[in-house]
Amino acid sequence: MPNPEFDRRTFVKAAASTAAAALATTNLTTHAKESQSVTEHKALSKVNCFSEDGELKEVIFGRFDDVRIPDYDPILDYAGPKAVALMKKHGGKLYSKAEPEKYKQILEKVETMVDFLKGRGIIVHRPRKHSEDELANFSLQSKLNINGYNRDSLVSIGNTLVECSFKVPERIRNKYAVRYVSMGLMKNGNRVISMPQPLDTYDHDENESPLAEGGDVEIEDGNIYIGNSRQASNSLGVLWFKNAFPDWNVHEININPDRFPHQHLDCVMVIGRKFGCVLIDDIPGGYKGLPQPLQKKKWIELKMEEATSKLANFIFLNPEEVLMATEAERLRKEVENLGIKVNHFPYYDVGKTFGGSLRCNTCPIYRVG
Repeated sequence: MPNPEFDRRTFVKAAASTAAAALATTNLTTHAKESQSVTEHKALSKVNCFSEDGELKEVIFGRFDDVRIPDYDPILDYAGPKAVALMKKHGGKLYSKAEPEKYKQILEKVETMVDFLKGRGIIVHRPRKHSEDELANFSLQSKLNINGYNRDSLVSIGNTLVECSFKVPERIRNKYAVRYVSMGLMKNGNRVISMPQPLDTYDHDENESPLAEGGDVEIEDGNIYIGNSRQASNSLGVLWFKNAFPDWNVHEININPDRFPHQHLDCVMVIGRKFGCVLIDDIPGGYKGLPQPLQKKKWIELKMEEATSKLANFIFLNPEEVLMATEAERLRKEVENLGIKVNHFPYYDVGKTFGGSLRCNTCPIYRVG
């Protein structure tokens, strides 16, 4: 069994024990000024996502300059020796202060990806800084803040934007950082809905708390696939999606977390219309355990290290073109052999350090088709 690094839930759950100082260094009296500075574009006209690989035109991309390391707790030993050492040494610190050189390298890689997307003419929105009131929310739990994973807080399905529910309650702050986007869309006539938010604890009544984080949700050809690894989403969350989207076929995909605590479906499966990538050994029943529409798809089987390091967590720019990490060398070649163009940049450190990569970073707002 490999030694896993941080996954997103590992990183954020431990922060309940820290009383770290608030991240904001500036007193924000209103959101307006900051909202205007986080994006150069003001499209926000329509939600339109019917697949994972329609031509990308508008997206939210996370920020990493406000990540804080949680304090160590023995419950997190499974995260691996590197993660444990980081927590023991730097718990409560901003990551930028704990490992400044590596932080600079990671930030540069993230911003390089953002610049690439903008260079392609794609509208890119970024989370804004939090107000003091937003940072005070859940203050009895922790001062935790991480805005790198917009896929988890928001999901675009058809012409609807969904605010998801979180198993780790502090992560609801991520919704606030992009409310200028979601509320801008609603003001322009789009359907914006929110899942019921469970109690701000880590022990949820599975019969009363519908949980579905966006990393567990993938869409294609009128189908919604929702992963359930028991780390983030649950069957009640799947039922909520069935009720919210009666015109879509909603499928639950069970994930076996025994070898590695995979948090989300996009840790073990990413799909496009022409092919998909899957860590099939961690899907109970293998290919036969997948929903019927996926069983005949052309699959590239992932290796354990590719999945745990999030090297397969890439995004489609269109059905013929993807954006992924340079370090996913074997996987890149497999994708290229299918006739798909691969744009790649160094990004391994982002997924390995924080437990999420490009798909996790992004919430598409508009895809053509």
